[in-house]
Amino acid sequence: MSKNNKTIEELLNEAIAPEDKQLYEVPENWVWTKFGKVAKLYNGYAFKSTDYQEEGIPVIRISDITGEINSIQKAVKVPSQLYNERFLVRKGDLLIAMSGATTGKTGVYNSDEIALQNQRVGNIKEINQQVLYPKFKNYYVFNNSKEILKNAYGGAQPNISGSLIEQLSFPLPPLKEQKRIAEKVERLLNKIEEAKQLIEEAKETLELRRAAILDKAFHGELTRKWRQRSTVISPAKKWMEEINSLKEGSKTKFKDQLDPGIIDILYKLPNEWEWVRLKDIMESSTYGTSSKTNDDVTGTPVLRMGNIVDGYLELNDLKYLPNNHDDVLKYDLQTNDLLFNRTNSYELVGKTAVITEEISDSFTFASYLIRVRLFNKDILASYISHYINSHIGRKILSSMVIQQVGQANINSQKLASLPIPLPPKEEVVEITKWLNSYRELENKQKEMLFVEESIETLNQSILSKAFRGELGTNDPHEESATELLKEILQEQVK
Repeated sequence: MSKNNKTIEELLNEAIAPEDKQLYEVPENWVWTKFGKVAKLYNGYAFKSTDYQEEGIPVIRISDITGEINSIQKAVKVPSQLYNERFLVRKGDLLIAMSGATTGKTGVYNSDEIALQNQRVGNIKEINQQVLYPKFKNYYVFNNSKEILKNAYGGAQPNISGSLIEQLSFPLPPLKEQKRIAEKVERLLNKIEEAKQLIEEAKETLELRRAAILDKAFHGELTRKWRQRSTVISPAKKWMEEINSLKEGSKTKFKDQLDPGIIDILYKLPNEWEWVRLKDIMESSTYGTSSKTNDDVTGTPVLRMGNIVDGYLELNDLKYLPNNHDDVLKYDLQTNDLLFNRTNSYELVGKTAVITEEISDSFTFASYLIRVRLFNKDILASYISHYINSHIGRKILSSMVIQQVGQANINSQKLASLPIPLPPKEEVVEITKWLNSYRELENKQKEMLFVEESIETLNQSILSKAFRGELGTNDPHEESATELLKEILQEQVK
């Protein structure tokens, strides 16, 4: 029997989704149907590259689908003679990439200028705006983007077809409810977007403030008033004499490897301070173990490059050596040793962390790290770590790094020659106290700011509730959405 010979009731029964396709409970005046009963996906036209010109009608290609499309300045254009209403893109249309690397990516066309859609750019249009509100349709597709993409990868190549979109189960509310939901979702998502923007601005402020504090710390400005109030300060030169007297038992020898040009980077220090090399205050340094590790958690954990994060250690994704392995004792870690990242990307090489009491004696470290053991390490370790991880230390260190394909390196000899701005002993303690306190405050602030994942979850929660009728906008007294379906089906029996 053809559709034209079917009654409204028969067509309605076919349009309503079977119970096993009704994915969750919705309000009584909603109806589960197939998305294709209220919307269709239209493919674009295969415009030829030889048709492209500087003036004419813009053509939206897959590469132009980048979220909200407000500008078509960079779009290619074709002569007005190629205008075809079948491929017309109007303001508010929802476009989707139907194939290629960005399959499933969506964008709302919000330019006032008309455009045409290229091949494999899908335009998801409502069949009747008196049945399906465009913004409600758009939010539905956004909410189901993961499901659409999952189904698109069912074959050898990712591909979205009209039938894939149109077979989706769709919860259809009354038209007025669709508008209320779309307006509330838009309002809530805008507020979330504003919050994300404020968070990004706050992060930038934190970074700028941190840079300013570190700049003052290692130029001697942070403790300038402290120095003026202090009556007895032993200059850094005297401290270095004390350290030199301890060096007689040190077996590690370093060549003078201060690179030409570094002198130009150094700056004037307070009178009581001294520029020294890391080797001048270093008792020893060594690379870590290159022995093969495993996942046996009963062994000794091995710290690797990824565990060093800006002055501290993250103890995740660990590997292990057997407890009786010789390298466990050979590459030991003591409290206030420094671990230095000697090879990584240019941005990460040189990252340094202080070994805490909880980690010492129970961990070892891998060969891409250098363990640095300082004289007077209880006083110097945190100060040196703050310095090497600061923008000042990074700038000087970067001038000594050997850049290779895909990564950067610095060996122990070059590291040993790293210039260090050394204050008097008492001032190192004071600066370290300031910087440790600031880091604790900064970490607390970051905990409040780094909530992108929570925000994304909130986004999904809002959209999920919207299509369950849980946003508090539904009016149970409104006419059932079944009547909307009947309006579309009525066209089929005329």
